Amino acid sequence: MVVDDEEFCLSSMKAIISKAGIDVKSQIDLCITGKEAVTQLKKATQEGLSYRLILTDFSMPELDGIQATKQMREYLHSMGIHNSDQPTIIGITGHSDEGFIALGIEAGMN
Repeated sequence: MVVDDEEFCLSSMKAIISKAGIDVKSQIDLCITGKEAVTQLKKATQEGLSYRLILTDFSMPELDGIQATKQMREYLHSMGIHNSDQPTIIGITGHSDEGFIALGIEAGMN
């Protein structure tokens, strides 16, 4: 899953993922808000599906990547899904401040 509120960033990520040999149309879900990503994760889990990797922007309106990650981790734990069976969540940001790394890790990003 790729989560970003900027169309340019989504397009860029699709191009990068495609170059890696992954079929973006059939293997990647795109979400434009953190709220949409949490909803999509819940839906997939309820259908018996799982994500291996989630790339999420840190800064989005309504529900940012930090908050979305916390909600995803809380939901997966509430479903009894062990950490080792949960997706890797990687935060994407243009900020280089070490504080952002700490925020991501604290929220449950890998």
